[in-house]
Amino acid sequence: MPRRPAVGIELLADPTRRRILGLLLHHARRPFQIALEIELSRPATTRQLNLLREAGLVRATYSPIDGRGRLYAVTPTMIRPIAAWLAGVEVSRPVGLKIDNDGDTTIG
Repeated sequence: MPRRPAVGIELLADPTRRRILGLLLHHARRPFQIALEIELSRPATTRQLNLLREAGLVRATYSPIDGRGRLYAVTPTMIRPIAAWLAGVEVSRPVGLKIDNDGDTTIG
């Protein structure tokens, strides 16, 4: 079966991304902290965070302490859709994405 790229909330189908979001639901963290907690390399963690950020599921801000380090947190408006997806409830997909019975995505 060919792999298709996950888009939007479907990124949560990946267990690593779910673990990252689970950590970020508690409080904002730096990428290296996430990498240590989930035992993943820093580059791999950063790639996963970038996918989640591009999908609008997490947001990155600069640390208020030193202004250099990035802090990642779950986007507040996405908490309910994330919880609903994890609970198996159909929710509106970001950017109007729809998934048909074959698992294919369409816009509209």
